[in-house]
Amino acid sequence: MIMFSMVRLKCKKCGSVFEQDITAGVVLGPHIGPLKRLRCQACGKGGWFNVYSSVKDPVTWPKQGSAGEQRGEQLSDEGLEKKRIEESRYERV
Repeated sequence: MIMFSMVRLKCKKCGSVFEQDITAGVVLGPHIGPLKRLRCQACGKGGWFNVYSSVKDPVTWPKQGSAGEQRGEQLSDEGLEKKRIEESRYERV
């Protein structure tokens, strides 16, 4: 049985709180004891996060009901096709 565990982390650079699956690359890569080198999901900057203890603050990233999500729902058929083509450029064959 595989158990997935989420850890709540807080970025020291931007102050955003986000959840990270600790099974996603936490075992491999640079670490110093409980500190793991990860990239903040909000600001995109790297930093050292303590993956063994979860922050008690409420999650602030991703923001609920952001303007980008609302625009995505209102795209026309032409806009959806352009978005699909753009995303397919990054897929591996």
